[in-house]
Amino acid sequence: MLLILTLGQICVSADDSILDTVTECLRFVTEFFEVISQSAHHIYHSALLLVPQSSIIWNLYSQHICSPVARVVTGIPASWDSCTAAATAATSFCCAVWSPCGQFIATGLGYGIEVRNSTTLEKVSVLTYPQSTIPHSLAFSPGGHLLACSYVSYMV
Repeated sequence: MLLILTLGQICVSADDSILDTVTECLRFVTEFFEVISQSAHHIYHSALLLVPQSSIIWNLYSQHICSPVARVVTGIPASWDSCTAAATAATSFCCAVWSPCGQFIATGLGYGIEVRNSTTLEKVSVLTYPQSTIPHSLAFSPGGHLLACSYVSYMV
């Protein structure tokens, strides 16, 4: 039986450093799952070599890299790839959409819509919608310059 958890399914009440470490570990396993599943030794022979040097994983485990086996001359990423990046929010989200250019992610949250840079996950903008509503769906225009939101009203 294979159980795969997404970041949205991991809910823990812990300090930020523990949550950040768990998030990084999930990124690491997600990014290098295929190679590690073939040979656990590749954690030390290749996967750790390609971890961003700014990551928690690198700081914790870089001393375990088997340096005589392999060496990266150029190309170590500065941060996690956007497909394996993660962010946390105080509320659950109900919908999300990528911009057509792949540069932005818009997420409908309980208090509004966050638009984030898809690589760094930094907030670009926070948009609000009418009170007593929740977002139902989001869509970027084909050019990616406009964002549309449909929402559902509820009575308080």
